[in-house]
Amino acid sequence: MKKILCIILTLALLFALCACGRSGGDKDITIAVIGQQTGNVVFLPAQEGAEQAGKDLGIQVDWQSPIRAEAELQNEIMNNLIDLGVDGIAISCTTGDALKDVIDRALSEGIQVSCYDVDSPDSGRLFYAGTENYKAGYTCGEYIIDLFKDSGLEKVRVAQLEGIPGANDIEARKQGFADAIAGTNIEVVYSYPCNDDVDKAIEGVEAYTRAAGGEIDAWFMAGGWPYCVNPDAMPELNSWKLADPTHKVVTVDIFPETTPLFFDMGVLDVAVGQSFYDMGYQSVANLYKLIQGEKLDAPVDDEFGCPFINTGVQIATVEDYKDVIK
Repeated sequence: MKKILCIILTLALLFALCACGRSGGDKDITIAVIGQQTGNVVFLPAQEGAEQAGKDLGIQVDWQSPIRAEAELQNEIMNNLIDLGVDGIAISCTTGDALKDVIDRALSEGIQVSCYDVDSPDSGRLFYAGTENYKAGYTCGEYIIDLFKDSGLEKVRVAQLEGIPGANDIEARKQGFADAIAGTNIEVVYSYPCNDDVDKAIEGVEAYTRAAGGEIDAWFMAGGWPYCVNPDAMPELNSWKLADPTHKVVTVDIFPETTPLFFDMGVLDVAVGQSFYDMGYQSVANLYKLIQGEKLDAPVDDEFGCPFINTGVQIATVEDYKDVIK
């Protein structure tokens, strides 16, 4: 009887250990990743990267985004996640200042928090994964200068498309672009905020090009909202671009399925792409390190005031886009 009881207890112990091996450990860790808006195609690669990192690490990744790109809605999501007691949160902030307090609240509750894509520099976030946005804007400015160096124009008039006014990433790109063209004959004469809405971006670009196309020489898109659709969505811009060989368009963001179509038509000159997949993947992978008590490999960056994980850019031009965009 004692032997049977001993065998039963041993089997029960083994079963319990096996069960712990299946459900405990890393699989009990949950990292939430927050985008800016449900349905925003920019964040689809970020979601894919975050979820792949979760699979590779054997942890739970919870992707959440508000129905509109509003800081108030992101605050609600953050507060709910804090109450749920998740282990980590990565967020692309609509506006960094508006998310500062809730980020700091999460940190005070022992949750590891990072930012990606759009930073909250005055918060206590533990690292930022994304693009050097100032440099991306500066690079666009350098390309505009080069594209117009032999134009013979006395003044180059640029219309600018931006996203959410005051958003850290867009402001940095705009500043970089402005600094690049400072002291030249290139001037931004108009700026249209689309609030990160693809439809509004297209409507705004089309309306201004229709109304003032003869008074501008170039478009600088601080974000690629109009280029995640097919070119036929922007007949006014395309007609304006093709009507005069001196007209130029430079954009931030590359969408592999659609951006080449614009190059094919000759209605796009330069695209500076970001790696949203890497933003999602690196956010989850490095939050996991912090949750495990490990140190980050990335050093503190003076510009960001925290460890910066540079996810890089790719630059495609009308000459090489077929080789760059795969």
